[in-house]
This record gives sequence, C-alpha cells and structure tokens, in this order.
Amino acid sequence: MSNRPLILALLATLWLPQTGIAQSADTPADESAIEQQTEQDIGTLQAELARIEAERQRLADQLAGGGNDNAAQIEQLSTQNIVLRDRLAVMEELVDTQRSEEQRKWFTVGGATVALSLLAGWLLGRLGGGRKRNMWLN
Repeated sequence: MSNRPLILALLATLWLPQTGIAQSADTPADESAIEQQTEQDIGTLQAELARIEAERQRLADQLAGGGNDNAAQIEQLSTQNIVLRDRLAVMEELVDTQRSEEQRKWFTVGGATVALSLLAGWLLGRLGGGRKRNMWLN
C-alpha cells in the first residue's frame, strides 16, 4: 500500500508533460483561430463605429438645421403662455367678483332673517303676552 501513492505520483508526472506537448502542437491552429476571431471582431467594431458616426452626424445636422424650427416653436409657446396668463388673470378677477356678490347675498339674507325674527317677536309680544305677565305679578 505504501507503493500505491508513489505509483500514482509517477503516473501523474508522466501524464502531465504529454498534455503539455499536445497543447503545444495545437497552439498554431489556436493562434490562427484567435487571429481570425480578432479580425472578425475588428471588422464588426469598425462597422459599428461607422454606423455610430453616421448617426452622430445625422443628429448634429438635425440640431444645426432644426434651430430655426425650435426658435419658432419657442416663440409660439411664449405667445401662448402670455395669452393663457391673461385669461387666468381675467378668470381670477371673475371668481373674486362672484365670491363678493355671493357674500353680499348671504349677508342680506342673514340680516333680513334677523330683522324678521325681531319684528315677529315684538308683534307676538304685543298681541297677547300682557295679561299673562300681569297674572304672575299678582
């Protein structure tokens, strides 16, 4: 049993160099495959670069040519903003007017209610309350 680990170590030692030799024999084929893959990657990246550069140029042209269109749109939006602000001011003034008219209406209704209540109380007191009061005093 003590020879078994020694035999395994010798077999492993003999097997490892053969694997290294087999890899060195495959190395030229792997290098050509790597070079071919690298050339494909370079071609793909160059095509992507050309596409991105064309897109950048298109966007730059659009930005340069679209400046007038944007200025007109900004002017239109500014005018629309001024009109809307004026309408808002008019609407706020109208709401304030309506609110004050409604407050006056409710104030008038409240005052009339108080006045009618006082008049009714005074009239009812004058009509028949005098005899009853005298009865309590006797």
